[in-house]
Amino acid sequence: MNTAILDRPSTVESPDDSLYTLIGVLLGLKVRSEVDLIERLEKGLTISAVQHLRARAALSDAETFQLIAPRRTLSRREASGQTLTPEEADKTVRVARVTARARQVFAGQPDYAADWLREPKAALGDRTPLQALATESGALAVEELLVGIEHGMFA
Repeated sequence: MNTAILDRPSTVESPDDSLYTLIGVLLGLKVRSEVDLIERLEKGLTISAVQHLRARAALSDAETFQLIAPRRTLSRREASGQTLTPEEADKTVRVARVTARARQVFAGQPDYAADWLREPKAALGDRTPLQALATESGALAVEELLVGIEHGMFA
């Protein structure tokens, strides 16, 4: 997998950016709404969306390969110019959505949001929020925690 893109500095987001703008920044796409995301998923996401997400969310290899697809699969998709499968694309968007939401909740502090996503939470059965993203139910639980924090509850 080409990791040259990982050396680029990430774009700094403003806490006023919409969730969809932040998701777009993380994926290297122009996204304004849920409909935009649906249309992008229907057309198929390319491996570059995963590369952008890795770079801008500072995902490790282990996190990427656990949450989206194995290294060999992603390398094969890149080498052959294939798009991600619908399942892989959904997983990529899931990680981007929760990362963007964490950055919004933590007032545009991507470093704090990244740390929060990697610290175990009792409310998640002592899993980290990133570990919970392996399933849709886990992602919903993480989003509930973020809503709670946004409304003054601690997690």
